[in-house]
Amino acid sequence: MSKLHLIFVPCFFCLSACTFLSPKAEFIPENEVLKQATVNTPYRFKIDILGGPVFRGVDRKAGSIIPADSGISVRYCQLPEEEIKDMKPMDSNNYNCVELYGTPTKPGLLKINISSGMYGHMFAPGSYFSKDYTLTVVNP
Repeated sequence: MSKLHLIFVPCFFCLSACTFLSPKAEFIPENEVLKQATVNTPYRFKIDILGGPVFRGVDRKAGSIIPADSGISVRYCQLPEEEIKDMKPMDSNNYNCVELYGTPTKPGLLKINISSGMYGHMFAPGSYFSKDYTLTVVNP
């Protein structure tokens, strides 16, 4: 019985340690309240995602904004042109960066959700993340 303990305890420890090694997403900015926007004034703001490579794909959405008719949109940041000119296939998105852009059309509070996942590695599975932000749009 003690020989089984010598085998199972280290194996159990190694398996449980894998979940601790899963990539954890960190965001810049960390706080949930973003820089204020003004109606009819162009707005641009970047959110960086740290901790590992974010899932890629043409059909992936960068996030969602509620209400959708606010004039603000969300997309993945673009890589610099010198990085994409030799890429095959040509994918110019930086999936570790999300950009809010547009011209707000009405005042109010916008709720922004950024969610996706990070690739795992040999010792840990991939992980999912979700981060909520709020953006206040004011009249000039």
